[in-house]
Amino acid sequence: MPYGEELAFAAELVRRAASAYHGKDPCARTKENGMGVYDVVTDLDVGTEEIIRGAIRERYPDDGFVGEETSARDGSGSREWIVDPIDGTLNYVRGIPLYGTQIALAVDGEPVMSVIYLPAQDELYTATEEDGARLNGSPLRMPAEPRDLKSSIVAMCDFSRKSQRFREVQYRIIGSMYDRVARIKMFGAACVDMAMIASGRADMHFRYMNHVWDFLPGMFLCRCAGAYIHPGLLEKGFLLIASDEKLAQSFCDSVLGNIEV
Repeated sequence: MPYGEELAFAAELVRRAASAYHGKDPCARTKENGMGVYDVVTDLDVGTEEIIRGAIRERYPDDGFVGEETSARDGSGSREWIVDPIDGTLNYVRGIPLYGTQIALAVDGEPVMSVIYLPAQDELYTATEEDGARLNGSPLRMPAEPRDLKSSIVAMCDFSRKSQRFREVQYRIIGSMYDRVARIKMFGAACVDMAMIASGRADMHFRYMNHVWDFLPGMFLCRCAGAYIHPGLLEKGFLLIASDEKLAQSFCDSVLGNIEV
């Protein structure tokens, strides 16, 4: 299948990368950001990204690369690898087993393959258009009969560290959701949020569009699993993924209502 070679390579690579940090002492330090909000980074984030970068350079020397710890793009070709070496670093540092490594391959700016590995659960998620979405090799598809809004679990991203406006919108949305959905979850890692949707454990995910390495691997995974991605909110910098279009529209009508996003 197209990109099957790259998928197999990335699947082996995320496992190799996770072995470099999973179960190790994280030695965290405070990470600076523009809003002055608390965040952490570890030497293992940087070291794990270098493992991934080195392997990609050796196997696909003409491909581009962008990772969380370096941000700057390498290469100028049509193919680009997008990497988050440890997504959910604060969870990892605190011993909360909700974190992982994620990689996507984009061609001409469009994702064609992604993998997410959650080492604490030993769950490997893979996605291509041709092969669909899979969890440890088993196919993933959205439920044939999606839940209604009232019985849905919504996975929300962490409060924005990028924009005060996004943060204020999140507060209002959570308040509006309070008695309209079954539960609101904040797992603290985009890779986990997206894995919960793709596997059918949660029904919706709402987040601001921050860095491409945060959302692209999981967004593509969910798309390949048959989830609905609301196009209008994408244009406003927000990502709404739902098990089907009807549920997404119900969320927009009932929860978002008069909230300006």
